Amino acid sequence: MLGRDNDLMANPVFDAVRTVMAIRDYQQKPIPADVITRIVDAGRLTASASNQQEWHFVVVREPENLRALGSLVRTGPYIAKSVLAIVVA
Repeated sequence: MLGRDNDLMANPVFDAVRTVMAIRDYQQKPIPADVITRIVDAGRLTASASNQQEWHFVVVREPENLRALGSLVRTGPYIAKSVLAIVVA
């Protein structure tokens, strides 16, 4: 939350968004199941209208499915070369 002085620049969320880097060269290392669970939980616990949470998370790990998913979108080459994608539908 913003402090009393309403200083947006001191907000940790704003700082995280401002300094994020787009990574496009992924290591081919497996991602531990507990890390995947934490990522999905972070999305699942995000606020929604009336807490309806009308979304589904699909974890994609199989290389052939990552390639197929990658063929569907403009940023597909990055998805096709990754070891994991989380589809939010």
